[in-house]
Amino acid sequence: MGGNLSFNHRFDILLESKLTSPESIHITNEVIGRIESHYQIKLDEENGASLVTHLAITIKKLLSSEYLNEIPEICKTEALTFIEEHEFAMELSRFIQNFYQIDFNQSEIAFLTIHLKNITQHFDRKEGKKEQ
Repeated sequence: MGGNLSFNHRFDILLESKLTSPESIHITNEVIGRIESHYQIKLDEENGASLVTHLAITIKKLLSSEYLNEIPEICKTEALTFIEEHEFAMELSRFIQNFYQIDFNQSEIAFLTIHLKNITQHFDRKEGKKEQ
C-alpha cells in the first residue's frame, strides 16, 4: 500500500477489521499530506495515530452513508475556541467536499479541530523541550 509509511501498519489493521476501505485510506493520506504541509511537520504514530484512525473510519462511514454520532455541544463550543485549528479544519472539510463529494458535518469538523489542536500542542511541547 502506498501513501504514508508511518501509518501503513495501522491502515492494514483497520482494513483487515473492515473499519476502513482503500478509498478512505487514500483520502486520509491526502488529508495527512495537507496537514503536514500546513504545519511543516511529519505525522507519525506518536502524534497522529488518533487523528488518522478517526479520519479513515469516519470517511469510510460517510462514503457508505452510515450514521455518525454527534459530539456533545460543549465539545463543539470548545472546538470553536481553537480559531486557527478550526479555520484549517474548515479548509480541510472543503477540500474533502470539493474533491471527494464527502460532507463533514459540524460534529466532524469539531472532532477534526480538536485533533488538530492536539497535534499543534504536541509539537509546541516538543519545541519547548528543545529550547530548554
